[in-house]
Amino acid sequence: MSGKISVILGYHDHLPAGAKDDEFEEIYSSRLKPFVTMLNGNPGVPAALHLSGPLLERLKQKKPEFFLLIGDLVTRKQIELLGGGFYEPLLPLLPLTDKIGQIELLTTYIRRHFGKKPQGCYLPFGAWEQSLTGVLSSCGMTYTFLGEDQFRASGIEGEEIRSPWITEDQGKLVAVFPVTGSIGSGESWDSGGRRADSSPASRTGLVTFFPRFTGNNAETAIGNFFEKLVEGMKEKKLEMSLPGKFLKTAGPLKRAYFPSSADSGFMSQIDDGRKFSCLQPRRFLMTYSEANNLYSKMYFTHTLINQLRGDKARKKTAREELWKAQSADAFCRTAGRDIACSTVRKYAYRSLISAERITREKGNFAPSLLTFDFDLDGEAEYLFQDKNVNCYVKAEGASVFELDYLPRGWNYLDTFSPHRSFRRYAFMDRLIDPGVSPEVLESLARGTGNSGRFCGRELYEASVNRQRGMVLLRLAAAAGPFGGIEIEKSYRLEKNVVVVSYTLTNRAETETAFCFASQFDLSFADSEHFSVYAGAVSQGGTALPKNAVSAKGLKTVEVSDTKNNAVVGFSSEEPFDLYLFHITSRAGDFEAYQSSCFFPLFRLGLAPGKSWSTVFRLSVSLEKSSPRKNPDAAAEAVQRERKLSPEEPPKAGA
Repeated sequence: MSGKISVILGYHDHLPAGAKDDEFEEIYSSRLKPFVTMLNGNPGVPAALHLSGPLLERLKQKKPEFFLLIGDLVTRKQIELLGGGFYEPLLPLLPLTDKIGQIELLTTYIRRHFGKKPQGCYLPFGAWEQSLTGVLSSCGMTYTFLGEDQFRASGIEGEEIRSPWITEDQGKLVAVFPVTGSIGSGESWDSGGRRADSSPASRTGLVTFFPRFTGNNAETAIGNFFEKLVEGMKEKKLEMSLPGKFLKTAGPLKRAYFPSSADSGFMSQIDDGRKFSCLQPRRFLMTYSEANNLYSKMYFTHTLINQLRGDKARKKTAREELWKAQSADAFCRTAGRDIACSTVRKYAYRSLISAERITREKGNFAPSLLTFDFDLDGEAEYLFQDKNVNCYVKAEGASVFELDYLPRGWNYLDTFSPHRSFRRYAFMDRLIDPGVSPEVLESLARGTGNSGRFCGRELYEASVNRQRGMVLLRLAAAAGPFGGIEIEKSYRLEKNVVVVSYTLTNRAETETAFCFASQFDLSFADSEHFSVYAGAVSQGGTALPKNAVSAKGLKTVEVSDTKNNAVVGFSSEEPFDLYLFHITSRAGDFEAYQSSCFFPLFRLGLAPGKSWSTVFRLSVSLEKSSPRKNPDAAAEAVQRERKLSPEEPPKAGA
């Protein structure tokens, strides 16, 4: 092969589970169809193709002729289909049985529809831990791909990086190909067929790459790219191969061990001003509390499924719902759909909650209060569970970090904060200056302001009264602004209503005037699918404006969630002024709705030793017809109720 470069061309594309048809059409028409069509027209150009399970399913359903074309290319050995996790997971994050299950699910799908078992595995973003070697080998995978930066991190340099190596774990072996550029996004090619850095022709040895096509005309870019490849082959500068075929003639391979890592381009999405090289993918769990919450929920649900006994069909169904929630999109930041994208998170939570519902015995569900380290931080959390509602409480901030409404598979506290030091939970306590302005309140709601005493990061002393099914929390007086105010609060769950009792006591030696707010965020499908009412929806409450809201002297606020045909209600025994701010953050190329931040504000003045108390009630229920609705509302509600029955939760994006 003197004077020639061996080239392995790979291609990867993914459609998240639950994605809408327009997202599928964009992927299909702009990238996938032009690429495969060019392969079909250039039979001398082979490629290793990886398509995630949801994308393959949508192709079979929506584009059956194209699905058959891929099969033809596989039959004539021009395409080598790559395996991996069916729902595009970051494999290092998964429990062992889910790693194996996801890989076997995609392997079975490919073998059934294309008649060939995949030999190699694609790892999204090159997410790697050495223990994956044994898993891949046990699942019949003989090779995989990692980025050149990951090879360098293992000590491989120079010309040695131009060939595959083998890696080992507990006696199991897998070959690893070095990929030029980024595993996740590939090399950038413009419409002129030029690479962003250097051409493969400027290199020696083996070049393995997964190209990404950029510019306004991706189809033109793909055409020019193939023209360059064919030209190089005609001039005998390039020799194309498939990874499985290459390994058969490669001879003995050297052995290497790779550190826990992911592609450096992928890890650079953790944007805190530093440059990263091959950091492990678990870093996202440390950086984004939203990712860690989903990760914790995944393992909690995995445990519930493993505890199922005697009903294999129910266990299988629950496990498949769990796998749908394990897509890499829901745990990290990428250039497109990611954890900042509300629909991605909500589909993941919907699948996890659906899996949890399946694990529950049919019939009456006994309410419970568990003390359990849910979020894997070394400290216990408090898990209230009822037939229709889950309410999870942390001692840090004495706040609710998850509020599930099981009949709709919806976590009303699923949101995202671009300010990583500020988490968006419910019943986060604030003591603020008595003359606080709406502008300051808005800055606090958005996580950009700092005024008074924010108790959401303070550790409350917690105890459990199991006889009453109650968690008691106390924040003692301390130094600093409004440090003389002691807060005692308790949580209990009564027939799907979260009841939060407060007592504030002034332990200072002088009278203290202040505003008290128990801030909480509620997350809906988007800013158009809910309406806020002063008073009860069922009694024709007064509709509040869609934009930022301020209203005085309220005792009850209800939100009509039209996406889920549900009502979220919030009430207090003492009147409050309500301030409401809608929270957005950057998701991909646009500013996306994340949640709505409610500020119930109480203006208080307490003499030394004096106390003030109130009781909050937060409820979620199915919406019923009300006087404010149009005459057809009752019929519409029945139709929605049939479509969104508790036994069949709605699909994301429906």
